[in-house]
Amino acid sequence: MQRFAFPHALALAAALAALPALAANPGPYNTGVDASGAPLAQDAVDAHYEIVDSAAFGPAAYAKTTGAPIDNGAWINNSSASRWLVPTTDFFFTDQPGITDTITYRTTFDLGAYSAPGWRIDGRWAADDSGLTVRLNGVVVPGLGIAQADAWTPLHITSGILPGLNTLEFSTSSTLSPTGFRAEMVTTPVPEPSTWLLLAGGLGLVALRRRGGAQ
Repeated sequence: MQRFAFPHALALAAALAALPALAANPGPYNTGVDASGAPLAQDAVDAHYEIVDSAAFGPAAYAKTTGAPIDNGAWINNSSASRWLVPTTDFFFTDQPGITDTITYRTTFDLGAYSAPGWRIDGRWAADDSGLTVRLNGVVVPGLGIAQADAWTPLHITSGILPGLNTLEFSTSSTLSPTGFRAEMVTTPVPEPSTWLLLAGGLGLVALRRRGGAQ
């Protein structure tokens, strides 16, 4: 039987311990879910998002589980991970000039309770008619494509995330109703380079030990 040498096990344990602890849900939340991540009911107000720049709508954003744009395939189908958000419970509200031109959905998340050298956010988003920009703490996130309603657009944020309170905004554009927004995101810690080296070293020692014992 191959034995696992204590010094090598200790090195690996130290390397793993050096990685920052990932919180169960450091935020931001997916659209259309409650604090536990469970999907909201039809027309429920999403407590994590608000509409901030519309004279006609807001601040409430409503979850939609069913309706013509979703049911007929014009919008990506809802899932257990997220729901579409809309500015009114009526999908096909009466349009007026300028009402749906630009709507911004804002969410905040606080990483102050969690320890990590850095963070990144990876996910995807969709919007009707279009998702124009994503802003983190007032700064436009570069390199993101225009989001549409019938397919996901990748979302990656690798810089500018603060160790405390953060504000994330999604700006959408639509000239006619219906209009909506949806996002799914995962926040993960980014260790310092020295931590990765420590982990690699610990794994390397284990690999060498196993290789030596096999000869």
